[in-house]
Amino acid sequence: MNCLQIDTTITVPQKTDTQLHVFHRPATPYQAIRLLPRDASEAEKDSIVQHFFQPIILARSTCPDTLNLPGLKGYKTDWKEVPSYREGFFTGNAFLHPELRVTFTGIPGDPVPYRLQSDVFITSTLLISFFVAIFIIARSLHTLLLQLKIFFYNRDRKDLFLLKSDSEMKSQSYVILLACFLLSILFFNYTEIRIPSVFNRISPYKLLFLDMSIFLIYYIIKYIAYSICNWTFFSQQQRTQWTNSYNLIGLGKALLFFPLALLVVYFDLSIQVTIWIVILILLISEILVIFKAKQIFFYHKFGLFHLILYFCTLEMIPLFILWRLLIKANEFMIVYI
Repeated sequence: MNCLQIDTTITVPQKTDTQLHVFHRPATPYQAIRLLPRDASEAEKDSIVQHFFQPIILARSTCPDTLNLPGLKGYKTDWKEVPSYREGFFTGNAFLHPELRVTFTGIPGDPVPYRLQSDVFITSTLLISFFVAIFIIARSLHTLLLQLKIFFYNRDRKDLFLLKSDSEMKSQSYVILLACFLLSILFFNYTEIRIPSVFNRISPYKLLFLDMSIFLIYYIIKYIAYSICNWTFFSQQQRTQWTNSYNLIGLGKALLFFPLALLVVYFDLSIQVTIWIVILILLISEILVIFKAKQIFFYHKFGLFHLILYFCTLEMIPLFILWRLLIKANEFMIVYI
């Protein structure tokens, strides 16, 4: 079978005359350069590429430039002068109002909406919190049982010093952090139900961090206020009794919030039932606070008036301020950030 062979001779006019026998037309510049010998100069490579490949000049479109593309209106290097970064197609239109804020409504773009029960970080944190809480309770079980035993009557100085020596700041700090984390999850669920479009605009972690920070600041300010007020009006023994009792009430609230948070996250407990349970837990804890304050501080004849003033100033008013601050902070974070 005979093959048709085309012999084409190309002369590359450079410093030296080079003749090439080409049997097919190269399809790429790389194939054209491969036709030259290995010791070919750069000028020879450039000449053979220009011989086989000519640049194609495309004519500009005659359609109007509605996008204000840079470079099509004589702007060369100064990009700040390009109007496409400042003006648009509707610039100068009477119906265009750039000062109005545009909000997008609709459903989240994710195929599966965000849920706390599918978040690995939330699940891991809850598990770690549970094991650390069990460790703290097991470590100070004797102290907790003694506090529960003598909670409803005044303890003597021997028990007072025992409780004071066994109480640790690290354990109490963890209890406060646990309470803040659980409360932030509960309020996050409330925000998710009341404002369902929240996940279109902001990350859930930002809201959780915001709520937990607010709860932590609330606890710190309240402890400082209690310390200043009690240090001003009461003795060292009364302050120690109050601190131990108040820490015990705080631990009880944190332990009650833990199963409630699990029901909310993993069993979709309704928001109405959650609110009533939280109110019930707070009501019981505030009754215990009133009882211990009356027993330790205001046992005298006119102590009821001072008790109401003490309780409203350090418990009820900060609680209402906390609620309003949480709502305003979440609305600000969602709408303006």
